[in-house]
Amino acid sequence: MIAHPVTVAPTTEAGTVEQATIGSGARLLRRSLLGLGILLALFAGTFALAWNRANSLATTFLADADTNYTEGKHSEALAGYEEFDAATNTYQTRGGYMKVARIWSHPDAWPRPAAVERANARIDEILNQRMTIEDAEGFIQANTGRTNPYMGVIFLRLGELYEEEGDERSAEDIYEEIPSLFPNEPDLLTRAEENLARLDT
Repeated sequence: MIAHPVTVAPTTEAGTVEQATIGSGARLLRRSLLGLGILLALFAGTFALAWNRANSLATTFLADADTNYTEGKHSEALAGYEEFDAATNTYQTRGGYMKVARIWSHPDAWPRPAAVERANARIDEILNQRMTIEDAEGFIQANTGRTNPYMGVIFLRLGELYEEEGDERSAEDIYEEIPSLFPNEPDLLTRAEENLARLDT
């Protein structure tokens, strides 16, 4: 049996450079993917931590609000309040349904827990069925000069409560003030106009 010599093709300089380039590109791709994976893991971890903190705070506030609601303290259940703690010599925030809703009001706050829907339902119930003139006046007084997304709604509701009590003059004054106080709330402006039109008939 005759052994045939094996011919090995010589490696050219160009071939060596090409192989080195391919190997370098693969290493760069692996490093990029690893870096991207680390960034995604960090983002997911940060998001999960923030979500858990928000959910924990909302759960605490919801429990505070439910307690006050059960006791018939609807104003406190709605907005929450500050309570002085003599043991720590500090003020403690007691939650309300509005505080729960505000925690999850940002468009990127997702996924929203079921507590948010329940809090919003209670807000609507208190505003439309259980709020008194004293509640509305107290809320407005406490929040004057502060940013509160419910200020316009409660200001309008105060006018409606005056109207229900037969004080149409006070109700009309409030409806007329709404366009200058809340010019960027079209739904509020529409309701105020409708209420004024009803009083004028």
